[in-house]
Amino acid sequence: MDHHQSSATVTGYHVLDMNPNSEPVFSRDDDYYKNLYLAGELDFRLLGQRDPEFKAVLEPGSHLDFTNPKSVMQLTKTLLKLDFGLLVDLPLDRLCPPVPNRHNYILWLKDLLDSSSPPHLGCSESTRQMIGLDIGTGASLIYPLLGCVQRPSWSFIATDVDTKSLAHARKNAQINNLQHRIRVFDRAPTDCLIPLSELDLEAIDFVMVNPPFYTSEAELEDLARQKSRPPSSACTGAPIEMVCTGGEIGFIRRIIDESLVLRERVQWYTSMLGKQSSLEVLIGILKDHDVTNYAVAAFVQGNKTRRWAIGWSFGRRRPSLSASRGCDPSGGKKLLPLPTEATVATWLASQAKAEQLEWAICQTMETLDLVSWTWDKSFSQGIGFVNGNVWSRTYRRKLARQKGGANLTSEEAAKNDPSSSGQTHIGQKTEHDTTQCAFGFSVTIRVLRYMRNDEDQRVVVARWLQGNDYALFESFMGLLRKSVRVC
Repeated sequence: MDHHQSSATVTGYHVLDMNPNSEPVFSRDDDYYKNLYLAGELDFRLLGQRDPEFKAVLEPGSHLDFTNPKSVMQLTKTLLKLDFGLLVDLPLDRLCPPVPNRHNYILWLKDLLDSSSPPHLGCSESTRQMIGLDIGTGASLIYPLLGCVQRPSWSFIATDVDTKSLAHARKNAQINNLQHRIRVFDRAPTDCLIPLSELDLEAIDFVMVNPPFYTSEAELEDLARQKSRPPSSACTGAPIEMVCTGGEIGFIRRIIDESLVLRERVQWYTSMLGKQSSLEVLIGILKDHDVTNYAVAAFVQGNKTRRWAIGWSFGRRRPSLSASRGCDPSGGKKLLPLPTEATVATWLASQAKAEQLEWAICQTMETLDLVSWTWDKSFSQGIGFVNGNVWSRTYRRKLARQKGGANLTSEEAAKNDPSSSGQTHIGQKTEHDTTQCAFGFSVTIRVLRYMRNDEDQRVVVARWLQGNDYALFESFMGLLRKSVRVC
């Protein structure tokens, strides 16, 4: 492979200066990466036309021999080069990662972090500085490489216990001129997995890992013999990459134990899983420790092997519905975390004007004793924070008495309260510290457009942004339904 290629046109965008002395520059944003591999099966004939090195390993009819390790490795190299502008050096006796599957993990991680990080109002999180830890990064260094290409503001700590994998990982960081954003560290099998203090780090944003699946080499060999037919793809991994005491559950249990000590020093602890049965076990462990802010997902690419993911946080920010409930586990919906988004009301677009809904929502919010309330007309969205159930009759009466206005209406009492969000006009932002508020929410007016002759629909959607009390979210949705009922 020519590491000194000066330029190339790839998938409709320009890759500038791909030599190892300068970092690739891309003109693509998150939308480009979200749409990668959505078609499912890869078009090997087209890939062969675009990359001569891949064409050289194709068999007649543009077929790829997945039982040939060199062919599988070239597929990984080709996809990384064409779709991400990355160059990698891979040893034949270490795991060769399937790119679409690993890319799906990064996409999920971005959704998880973006949707649970302030600010919320119409703000892209793609420029936020973040530090992640990739445990067991492997020879390919694939997660830090994919993460750094997609998010120029991200940096990584990558660890491994295998000398050969570490050497190749460092080389791959240098080949792509990312050594200043990816730091690779040697670890011993008995070392802690999240060494924040050793690295002199007070906090990081996320932990990610693709743990060893098997409990022993004997289990690995037994499962291979039990298969009724040969594997569909060559496995080049070494035992040190695929086997550990307790398998994936044992490995992630170690991370859970460390997270119970570190807690909010890491925003999100995450892991990929090879077995869906592991989800139920690990969710049970988290619940035993009163960890309720967790997320699950499934990664599926075409007809290939399915993988799952789990993440948990000790923080108060809640992730989006797509990030937190991204699968339908066989164990049932009881395994899913509490929903963080719900449709409050739906109308035909002709029956409810956006201005009417906006007025009704904002009028209701201005009667409440909110810590913060902001409405952004350009996004048809409002963000609010509150210290409890301030819409209950009990609370409103108590507030009126405290203000010396037992005979005032709740609306008048709220307007007389200088801390009330009634002082905040639509579109004007407050400057209150909302990080410790008991409940954070957003209210959005959306239009659902249809391709057929059906009329568009207008919906009001409530989102749980912050807090640990789901009952508050349910109660708030009841308030919203009443407020928009007149529209």
